[in-house]
Amino acid sequence: MIIGIGIDLVEIPRIKGIIENKGSHFLQKVFTQKELAGAPLNPQRKIEYLAGRFAGKEAVAKAFGTGIGKQLNWKDIEISSLDSGKPIVVIKSTEVEKENLTIHISISHTKTIAIAKVIIEQI
Repeated sequence: MIIGIGIDLVEIPRIKGIIENKGSHFLQKVFTQKELAGAPLNPQRKIEYLAGRFAGKEAVAKAFGTGIGKQLNWKDIEISSLDSGKPIVVIKSTEVEKENLTIHISISHTKTIAIAKVIIEQI
C-alpha cells in the first residue's frame, strides 16, 4: 500500500549559487559524507548530482509528510547509489516510522533543472 508520494524540482543554477556562496557550510549541513564522496569529480556533473540529491531529500520529506525540520533533518535522509547507478534512500532518523517500508526514488536532471520523485510503500 502506498503511504506517501513526494516530488521536488530545483533549479541547478540556484544550487550552484548556494554552494559558491556558502561553500562547505552548506555542503556539510545538507549532505552526508557518503553522499559527498559519491559526487563526480567533474564540476558541472558534481553540481547536477548534488542538486538531484537535494531534490531527493525534499521529495522524501514530502512523502513522509514532515518536511525538513524537527522529525527529519537533511542528514537523516541519505541518498546513495547501487553499482548499477540506481539511487537508494536510507533513513537515519528515529523520529519517523520506517519499519516495513520501501522507499522508491527516481532522480533526473537537465542542464538547468533537477527533479526527484519518491513513493513510500508499506510492505
